[in-house]
Amino acid sequence: MEDRSHETAARQMKTMPPGIPYIIGNEAAERFSFYGMRTILTIFMVNYLWLMGSSPVERMNDSEAVAKFHHFVFLVYLTPIAGALLADIFLGKYRVIILLSIVYCLGHLALAIMGSFGEASFWLTMGLWLIAVGSGGIKPCVSAHVGDQFGSQNRHLLPRIFSRAPPLLFSRLPRLFLSFVLLTFLL
Repeated sequence: MEDRSHETAARQMKTMPPGIPYIIGNEAAERFSFYGMRTILTIFMVNYLWLMGSSPVERMNDSEAVAKFHHFVFLVYLTPIAGALLADIFLGKYRVIILLSIVYCLGHLALAIMGSFGEASFWLTMGLWLIAVGSGGIKPCVSAHVGDQFGSQNRHLLPRIFSRAPPLLFSRLPRLFLSFVLLTFLL
């Protein structure tokens, strides 16, 4: 088997690049995780956060929870600038994707251990900051990484990835992913 670790350009092929299913699968997992957490965030802050932690605290009111939620969302949409600069100037897009994916996972770990020890509001804040930096920072890099997988011979397949056209909806990868999700929940 050939060593391809030195390649810097896309392989010339007429089919879909072999790395695309992995990138799409990772992106789908990240989006399910991020948007699922984001959907219940304010409800959690108002109804359950005050019950967690090592010492009793006052219940958070709706306006404070909404303000924290909007600060989090603002940070998520601000950090792609830093992620792009970090990738373009210092580390490169692949290293930024790996590094900030780890930061993203550490953010979810902080949310998972919230309530086990220490102040729950500290772990919530730490987790949201890490998730915002990780999620936002990889946004500009992943799109560029997907585009770099295509060469001149298979560039015609790019709309199947970047558009919401029906061929993407009925291609083999989404059907396999949907089958996996359904089997996971049914078993």
